[in-house]
Amino acid sequence: MPRLMGIALRWCSLPFLALLFQSMLVELWFSSRAAGLSPETLIHGPSVFFMLGLAFRILFAALCRRFRRIDPLVFVDTLEHELTHALIGTLTFCPPISLSATLKSGGEVQLRGSNPLAALAPYAFPLWTLVAVAIGFVVQSGLQSAWTHAVFFLLGCFAYRLGTEFRWRQTDLHAYGFFFSTLLVGALLLLSLGIILKSRGLLSLHWIWASPLHAIREVPGVWRALRPASNSTGP
Repeated sequence: MPRLMGIALRWCSLPFLALLFQSMLVELWFSSRAAGLSPETLIHGPSVFFMLGLAFRILFAALCRRFRRIDPLVFVDTLEHELTHALIGTLTFCPPISLSATLKSGGEVQLRGSNPLAALAPYAFPLWTLVAVAIGFVVQSGLQSAWTHAVFFLLGCFAYRLGTEFRWRQTDLHAYGFFFSTLLVGALLLLSLGIILKSRGLLSLHWIWASPLHAIREVPGVWRALRPASNSTGP
């Protein structure tokens, strides 16, 4: 019975999660524009290093395949994946019982209990990037610009890992339903991005706080759109 209740609640939450995700995108867009982070600035600063990180992982993997070698960075990705499960599991009262990470056969972590945050954490929280963000608070002021570039380079590497792992056959994404997981991961990814931007002094967190209010304001309009049209009376 509790399992059926959980399934029903997740299905009922899908419209609200979708609305929250859409509201976060809208608020991020307008806040970015107000802060001067427009599409015209994508060729400057952190965005360049994000693309460099992504390109580095793509090219490195291609070279490893070309020379028939195992990509050693896959182990780093596997370790990040399993550690993120374990860390968020610990923070949400589902601590790890065991954890393993290997280069050839992947990794596995067993948690004492389960919850959506722990199950989906590796797809929503770029662990190495967030570790770099934390270290950045104690980096010398003269190195802050270079450190920002390093943070976004690591974020680009995370984007590569996310692209290789986020797929239909990924069992983590089916534990609570693929569509529920996709929307929740999307919202949490935007939250992670907001924290990173705030930590590097690029954008305030106002847009995150404004997103739920934006979603609430949109509820009546969504309800009217989803409500079946009343039958019109004939002449």
